[in-house]
Amino acid sequence: MSDYIPTKDLDRIAWLLHFGRWLTDNGGANALAHGITWAQAFECHSQAGQAASAVTEAYIVLNEARAATVNKDQAIGKAEATARAYPQKLQHDLDLTDAERAAAGITVPDTDKTSTKPDTVAELEPPLLLLDFHIRHQVSIHWGPNPANERQNAKPRGVLGCEIQYARGGVPADETGWTSLGLDTDSPLLHQVTETVPSTFYYRARYVDKKLHYGNFGDPVECTVTV
Repeated sequence: MSDYIPTKDLDRIAWLLHFGRWLTDNGGANALAHGITWAQAFECHSQAGQAASAVTEAYIVLNEARAATVNKDQAIGKAEATARAYPQKLQHDLDLTDAERAAAGITVPDTDKTSTKPDTVAELEPPLLLLDFHIRHQVSIHWGPNPANERQNAKPRGVLGCEIQYARGGVPADETGWTSLGLDTDSPLLHQVTETVPSTFYYRARYVDKKLHYGNFGDPVECTVTV
C-alpha cells in the first residue's frame, strides 16, 4: 500500500495544511467526532503551518544563493576579462624581465626546452608477441601491449613501431644469429615462410620511437610452420 503523504516538499506541505484544516474546521468538529481532542488537532494544524514557513524560508534562501552564485560568476568573469588584456600587453614588452613576470604572477617563458630522452623507449615494457601460424607458409605476428585484441592494442605514447627479428631452428647464441624483418608500424606483421619442410621459428621484438631510438627486446616466442 502506497503512503498517502506525498514525497515532494511542496506536495507534502499542501497535504499537511489540508489535513490540519480538516481537523480544526468548524471548531474541530471532525477531530472531536473521531476521538481526537481539540488540543491534538490544533497542534497538528500548528506544526503544518510551521513546516510551511520553514519550506518558504528555505526556498527564499535557495533562490538568494542561486542569485548570489550567478552574480559571483559574472563578477569573476568580468574581472578576468579585464585583467587578461594587460598580461597580453606586458608579454610583448621587451623591457619586461622574467623576474617581473614571476612577481606579477604571469607566465614566465620556458627557455630550457625539455627534450625527449633517448632512453625513454628503453624504459617501456617490451612488446608482447602473439603468433598466428594456422595458414601454411606464413606467420602473422601480432605485437604490442595487448596483441590478443587488436582493437585494444594501441602503441604506447611516442612509439613509431616495432622491430621484429626471427631465427630458424633455435634461439641464437649471439646477436648475429637473428635476422631482422624490419620496422613494422601497424600490427600484425606477416612473415612469409619459404621452407619446404616443417620448421620452427623464434621471434623477438622491440619498440622503436619516433626519433628512431630502440627499446629492449622481449623474450623470444616460437612456432612450427607447416608446409
